[in-house]
Amino acid sequence: MSPSTLDRWLRSRRLEPVRRGVYRMAGAPESWEQLLLAACLAAGPEARASFRCAAALHELEGFGRTTFEITHFGARPSPMRGVISHETDVFDVGHVTRIAGMPVTSVARTLCDLTAVVRPWVVERALDEALRRKIVRLEDVNRVADELEGRGRRRCTAMREILGRRHPGYDPGESHPERRIADLLIRGGLPAPTMQHTVAIGGKRYRIDLCYPEHRVAIEFDSWQYHSGRQAFDEDRARANQLVLLGFVVLHFTSRSPDQTIVDTVRAAIERATRS
Repeated sequence: MSPSTLDRWLRSRRLEPVRRGVYRMAGAPESWEQLLLAACLAAGPEARASFRCAAALHELEGFGRTTFEITHFGARPSPMRGVISHETDVFDVGHVTRIAGMPVTSVARTLCDLTAVVRPWVVERALDEALRRKIVRLEDVNRVADELEGRGRRRCTAMREILGRRHPGYDPGESHPERRIADLLIRGGLPAPTMQHTVAIGGKRYRIDLCYPEHRVAIEFDSWQYHSGRQAFDEDRARANQLVLLGFVVLHFTSRSPDQTIVDTVRAAIERATRS
């Protein structure tokens, strides 16, 4: 389209500007995907939706379609209002893909990037979900992490710790253990527990898998795989002791805990707290 034709279409309102050099047909409904694609196009052919946006496009649990976040190969593009921009010198095969025409970082690359912007446990859950859905393999994530570190990047300690708890043959299960227990308690007639409840103790923040804060009942799911290291084992015991000192009843369950036992035990703990 020539500049004169473009100007005429804009003046007649056949086209509407979205971003610098990016337009849409008048009357086209606005959507999050449309605005995100416009940001990628305005940033140039080497731009990809990334980080939390990519997680939302891959439909990873806990990531909504709200923010606009892109990564550009090479120098960061000019700032765009409402868009978080990153730059990278690593966009190898296996790092990028497309979803319904949208340029986006791959699941493996997205998970590695997320360790820089969200808490490790959020990435851990997203990884397990991706493994269950078979949209990524552990070897894919390991390879991408190696490639990122091999280009002079600082070692991703968070991702290495997450991957270190997931050895070859790791089974993520049918659902998040905490969510399974939460659903189990709700079906058993109990109120919905707070998931990943945070408490501050002596300047440190502790995360509880499931909690009834008003009753001071903490529920922890003990996974054999998550406790494969001595440090993780020691930290969990120290956290449990601190919660007890704060007046919490700490209940521990494993993958072998019978469903009815879980419901009955939690109900008894809540009833006891209510009577106190």
